[in-house]
Amino acid sequence: MPFISVDTWTLIFTWVNLLILFFIVKKLFMKPIQKMLDDRNAEVQSVYAGADAAEKAANEMKDTYEKKLSGAEEEAAQIVSNAVESASNRSDSIVKEAEDKAAGMIERAQKTIEAQKESAYAELKGDVSSMAVEIAQKIIEKDIDESDHEKLIAEALEGLGGSNE
Repeated sequence: MPFISVDTWTLIFTWVNLLILFFIVKKLFMKPIQKMLDDRNAEVQSVYAGADAAEKAANEMKDTYEKKLSGAEEEAAQIVSNAVESASNRSDSIVKEAEDKAAGMIERAQKTIEAQKESAYAELKGDVSSMAVEIAQKIIEKDIDESDHEKLIAEALEGLGGSNE
């Protein structure tokens, strides 16, 4: 027999054994392996679906947050606007009140000045009247010449100067 030979029956028997072994392995192991691969694929799909759902939820939360943030910014702007308007109104009322008080003080001062002016005028009128009466009495009491007349005027003026001091 030669060192290497091909036996046809051995070759056929090997092929038949290989086919039988293939069908047995396929029957016993392929279904569980396929099931395990399908389960793994379903799990991966589930993880992807969960990730997509989480991403969608995160995007919705982000949109809600941005809407709330813009609403808060608008509210803050409105609060600032209201505060500025209130401060402006208060400032205007304080200025108006101060102007009214100043106008009242000026009016009272003018009335006081006018009253003092009238009082001084009345006092001066009284002094002038009494002086005129005194001069008339002195003139009537004596017959005066021009030098006496000047002397009486000087005395009257001196009497005026003395009453003011």
